[in-house]
Amino acid sequence: MDNQVEEIKQKVNIIDVINRYVPLKKRGRHHFACCPFHGEKTPSFTVSEELQIFKCFGCGKAGDVFTFLQEYERIDFREALEELAKLSGVTLIKSSLIDHQESKKKLLIEINSQVAKFYNYILLSHSLGKDALEYVTNRGITLETIKTFNIGFSPEDSKYLSNFILKKGYKIDDLIDTGTFGNSRFNSGLYDRFNGRLTFPLLDYRGHIVGFSGRILPTSKNPNLAKYINSPETEIYHKSQMLFGLNLAKEAIRQENSVIVVEGEFDMISPFQSGFKNIVALKGTAFTQDQLQLLRRYTDTLILALDSDFAGNNAARKSIELADSMEFDIKVLNLGDKYKDPDEAIKSDLEFFKFQFKKATDVWDFIIQSQLKIHDINTIKGKKEVLSVVLPLLIKIKNSVVKSDYFKKLANEINSSEESIYEEAKKYQNSNPTNFKLIPKGVEIIETSESKTEKLEELLLTLIIGAKDPVKLSQKLKKYLDQLTVSRFKTIAKYLLEKEDLTLRQILDSLPAEIKPLFENLYFESQKNQIDSVARLSEIKKATNNINKILLKDRLNQLSNQITKFESEENEEALKEVETEYNQTLEKLHQLQTNKI
Repeated sequence: MDNQVEEIKQKVNIIDVINRYVPLKKRGRHHFACCPFHGEKTPSFTVSEELQIFKCFGCGKAGDVFTFLQEYERIDFREALEELAKLSGVTLIKSSLIDHQESKKKLLIEINSQVAKFYNYILLSHSLGKDALEYVTNRGITLETIKTFNIGFSPEDSKYLSNFILKKGYKIDDLIDTGTFGNSRFNSGLYDRFNGRLTFPLLDYRGHIVGFSGRILPTSKNPNLAKYINSPETEIYHKSQMLFGLNLAKEAIRQENSVIVVEGEFDMISPFQSGFKNIVALKGTAFTQDQLQLLRRYTDTLILALDSDFAGNNAARKSIELADSMEFDIKVLNLGDKYKDPDEAIKSDLEFFKFQFKKATDVWDFIIQSQLKIHDINTIKGKKEVLSVVLPLLIKIKNSVVKSDYFKKLANEINSSEESIYEEAKKYQNSNPTNFKLIPKGVEIIETSESKTEKLEELLLTLIIGAKDPVKLSQKLKKYLDQLTVSRFKTIAKYLLEKEDLTLRQILDSLPAEIKPLFENLYFESQKNQIDSVARLSEIKKATNNINKILLKDRLNQLSNQITKFESEENEEALKEVETEYNQTLEKLHQLQTNKI
């Protein structure tokens, strides 16, 4: 397997692979782009053709072509291996363990597809689905849309589905592993988790059915049941990564460079049917980082069309903070008090929805205005209520200019001064220390000699790795590399000194796995500010001199302690020997400090 991984690495160029997903621009020795993993306006995503690695200096993600594909496509190593094998023309040798894992995932997706077909057939073509079909069509959903989303209905009696699916030859354990089925406590048969419910297949962005959502019908015999249920976490379904409808909406999102975000299935389906194709459903009010990273591949603009009270929802507020930290432009499609959700608005007044969409407002404006509507700012209590909701959000705005503008706007809205708003904001310092970092005057941060040495040794390696011929330069600086004190730096130095004919990429490939990320960081750091060979040698000399100074000072301290000890013991012979070394060490330090060596 390792040999095949190396073979693939040799045959594919990371530049060509990443260019398929992110447009790269060459500048000097490297290629650059805005990071596809965290969102940014200024490119800090850097790709090295020389070492076949990438690194984002914004979010810190880094790795090789396999890492990139796994992160970008949200796939595991085996899937990335198969994808890159196709690109490189390498025929993979099958591994029984990995083969079993992959075949199991494919089997679960296959079973889900069969179940979805059954549900859809029952809804559209069977008497058991008559009431459910009437309910859906009465909500304004067309037959074409039902087919597009593969909406279905699960009969009350689970035996219909279990008989259908077992005739296909699937094993009971595999059926249970999909999350749709369970063993009945009342008989030896299977039960269907979604029985008596309208069903919505949950597809990942690649179009695989990974799970289901089920909605109870108003005519249900048991009105106390949860309105919606979802598949449990399985080998293929992960709620934190699910965005309902993304598989259908992703191209429209890319073209429009915006995505409308709603809460539930019908809130997504109704606008989609009415022409708003760049829309997905969260299935709640809270974003996860995985969901935002998925959306960031296609757009940097979120248009939130959530319930009207979402600004008061703690989970929703945290989602806004997370999205802002990833540099999304966040807007709100405000339905006001007129309609409770997008589904109702679309069915009642499509033109109103279109108008509100066109004038979607910035999320910070919406939050301020929503609080001004429900609190009387002419009273002290009202102002406090507004500040208690708005300020914890405003202080977390990532962009300092935007934050300042909204502090000013908030001050104007509640008839206060900017200074008082800033003063009030300091009260939230403990909950968000990075925004208001107060450093007491006169406090000096003392750096230990160990930390200084570590920084200097890191600088020395960075200067060497950034040279035209790092391996040749390492040989010239062998005496300095041999005296490195930090173990991980010593490991890199060992590989630099091992063979004179190795390239940097060969050194990277041969390093222990735990050291590779450090080497990659040093390499990219070395490329930030390119200097000529004369300046590089000058910087290396400064670094080595400073390292030696620290080492000599540390040795002087050790010798001084020994002198004190031998004096107290009246050990003249040992004292004389230590004093001699002390004087020699002191002379070396003096020469270094006067630039004589």
